[in-house]
Amino acid sequence: MISSRQKPSIAQETFDSIAEQIRSGGLTPGDQIPGERTLARQLNVGRTSVREAIRRLETVGLLETRQGLGTFVKDPSGEVLQTALMSNFLTDAAIQEKLFDLRLIIEVEATARAAQSATPEQLETLRRLNEKVEIFSERGDIGGMIVADFEFHRQILVATGNDILVNLMDGIVDLLRDMRRMGAEIPELISERIASHRAILKGIEHGDSDAARTAMKEHLEGVFERVKGTWTTK
Repeated sequence: MISSRQKPSIAQETFDSIAEQIRSGGLTPGDQIPGERTLARQLNVGRTSVREAIRRLETVGLLETRQGLGTFVKDPSGEVLQTALMSNFLTDAAIQEKLFDLRLIIEVEATARAAQSATPEQLETLRRLNEKVEIFSERGDIGGMIVADFEFHRQILVATGNDILVNLMDGIVDLLRDMRRMGAEIPELISERIASHRAILKGIEHGDSDAARTAMKEHLEGVFERVKGTWTTK
C-alpha cells in the first residue's frame, strides 16, 4: 500500500494532464486554453484545482495569461518542459535522492561562501527569516514555515553574491517546495530544524566558513534521513 502522503493532489493531476497535452502536441504554442469552468468540466475536477494548476503552469513557463484575452500556451524550452513534467515523479525515491544531492552540492558550499561575503543587511534578513521559521514551526503553521524556510535558504544563496546561482535554484522552486512540505509534515523535524538553522546562522554571523558548511551539511543530511521513508511503498 502506498502512503497517502505520496498520492498526487487533484491540482497536481490537473497540472500533469495539461502539461502532458502540451508535451504531446495536443496544445501548441499560441493556443488559447479553455476557461476555468470549461476545463473543470472537461477534466472532472473543481475550479479551484484548475486555478492552482494554471498558476503553477505559469510559474514554470508553460502558460501565460494576457489581460483581457485569456490564457495561452507559451513556447517552452526543453528544460522548462522537462522540469514541469518531472513533478509527476516527485514520489520516486531515486529522483528525490538526486534532488537532495543537488542541494548538498550547491547549498553546503554556498553557505560557506555566505559566511565570508554576507553584508550586515543580509545578515539581518537571515536573522529575521530564521525568527519566522521558528515562530511558524512552533505554531504548527506548515504553510508559513515552508515559505519562511525557503526564503531563509534562498537568502543564503543571495549572500554569496552569485545571481546565477540564485536563478538556478529559483528555476526548480516548485520541486523544492514539495520536498520541503514533506519535511514539514514530520513533527520530529520541528526542533531539529530550529537547532540546525541556529547553527547555520551562527556560523555565517561569525564568518566561520567551516562551521557554516558543516551545519548546513548536517541539516540537509538530517532532513534526508527523516523524509526518505516517505518515498517508499508501505
